[in-house]
Amino acid sequence: MFHPAALPGFLATGGAPARAVEDSTSVSRTQCGPIDVWRWGLESTPGDHVAFAVSRVVRDTHGAVSQARVAESMRTDPKALTRLLPPFGAAAGDETGAWMVADSMGFQQLFHTDAGSNSAGVMSSSALAAAWTVQADLDRERVGIQSLLGWQLGQGTLFAGIRKLSPGAVARIDERGVQITDADIPQLPRLELAEAVTAAAELLRTSLNALLDDHPDAVLQLTGGMDSRLLLSAIPEKRRRGLRAMTLEVPGKGDVAIASAISERYGIRHDVHGLTDVGDIDPAEAWDLCVADAVRLDGMSDPVALAAQRIGERAFDQGVRISGLGGEIARGFYYVGRIQDRPYTRKDAEQLASWRMFVNEAVEPGLLDLEFAAWARKAATDRVYQALRAGGDEWFRAADELYVRHRMQRWAGATDIAVADQRTVVNPMLDPGFLDIASQLTPQDKAGSRFLGALQMALDPELGQRPLDGRPAPSAYATPSRWQPAVDVVTTGRRLSRKAVQRLQRGNRPPAGGTVMAAKVVEHWRRQPDTLRPLGRLDFVRDEWLEDVLSGRVEPRPSSVAFVTNLVVATS
Repeated sequence: MFHPAALPGFLATGGAPARAVEDSTSVSRTQCGPIDVWRWGLESTPGDHVAFAVSRVVRDTHGAVSQARVAESMRTDPKALTRLLPPFGAAAGDETGAWMVADSMGFQQLFHTDAGSNSAGVMSSSALAAAWTVQADLDRERVGIQSLLGWQLGQGTLFAGIRKLSPGAVARIDERGVQITDADIPQLPRLELAEAVTAAAELLRTSLNALLDDHPDAVLQLTGGMDSRLLLSAIPEKRRRGLRAMTLEVPGKGDVAIASAISERYGIRHDVHGLTDVGDIDPAEAWDLCVADAVRLDGMSDPVALAAQRIGERAFDQGVRISGLGGEIARGFYYVGRIQDRPYTRKDAEQLASWRMFVNEAVEPGLLDLEFAAWARKAATDRVYQALRAGGDEWFRAADELYVRHRMQRWAGATDIAVADQRTVVNPMLDPGFLDIASQLTPQDKAGSRFLGALQMALDPELGQRPLDGRPAPSAYATPSRWQPAVDVVTTGRRLSRKAVQRLQRGNRPPAGGTVMAAKVVEHWRRQPDTLRPLGRLDFVRDEWLEDVLSGRVEPRPSSVAFVTNLVVATS
């Protein structure tokens, strides 16, 4: 269970853990009544009970939060910690048992066995560790969902009986097993656009100033897009001179030119690097890197993309990064068509899934047994519809909830956590306060980046007049012209046309470096075919497809290579 690539973490159980944990000198054990808490790479605070933060990010809007405060809150009111900036998670234990808490978005990946299960309960920072401890089988439905999405919906995992801790929830384990206390979700009143802009601007300014006070050498990930510009705009102009920023040079994109011009204007220390060539690595190393990242991702996101990104990042300094991830929350990521309140049906869910969710990450036809693939598609569509229904009866608000409560925690959150061994990533727009503001706006205020455009103009009108990469300046979104509805229709039509072509070509869009990385992995499989031996036990993976790949008759998609890598790790 204790894999060399495992991130710092913990496992709490009343049953016997795997010998790999017991025998490892890197793991410490604390007895908490009937529960053993095993930790690796995490230090607890001194006191009458064990307590520790699982995440590297331990801060709120106003700055860093001390370990002593975390320990005290874990003892008296764990739910108070859910207002810390994602990703955040913590665990604690005393003579009665152990408990853990997740941030309000569920970005910190924490897992547990089913509440009320008859088996020995487990809580852990790793789904793989939890599954291997109780020898859980694969969950076929969740495997099917991942074959289409590339990530998971809700709180399910690849393993039967293992669940991710819900956002803002508290899990406890004692002699009775695992018990879950879900988050209280308040019904917030509607917020007018002008009020939202004022509140969000104040929050971002407070957060960025506090972050730079704590970490003067923090590096802003500056692109040609809107989100990173908003964060720069929230930094007072007098603090921008000497600020560190970085931009990844990607062929065909205008990020570098835009970021360089902005950096020169404000005296920002700007570093530009291209991706380190993935093609220079050996196939065996490529496979080892992908396996390691599959472990860090618990087999539930794209290890090929992450491994390629890690190689590409080798030229960059790590440390503390300021990331604009999160702005999508405030712009209606899944919005399509005219924005007006309306009900929806399962057919709407099916269209959203087919056109926006299954296109980029789905495995290729032929990999899975045909009957299983058809069943998986129906099951995945049903799950998308269930997730939408949980978000309410109005279509666009439900789509917002699908993005915020599902895609963000299971895709973005998992990837954020997986790079925690390299760097600390801080996303001010994931602040619970910012999330509250976004949720109080109407879809009409969020659509077409209207809110974010207005926020940009409130923070820094000068930067708001500079065009974005491939798009107009933010000022155009803040005050859209009377022709904007027609422009939106054309833009939507083009986007749907691209998706249609993509579907007709039965292809998907590989991540940066993913195609080369996937080819390296496949080359290793062909040199070492026993690598794929674990898949022989899975009746839903077609033997003919495996044979065609190993013989060179099929060159699999990067998404298929990622899926197979995750299955190998999950079943090994």
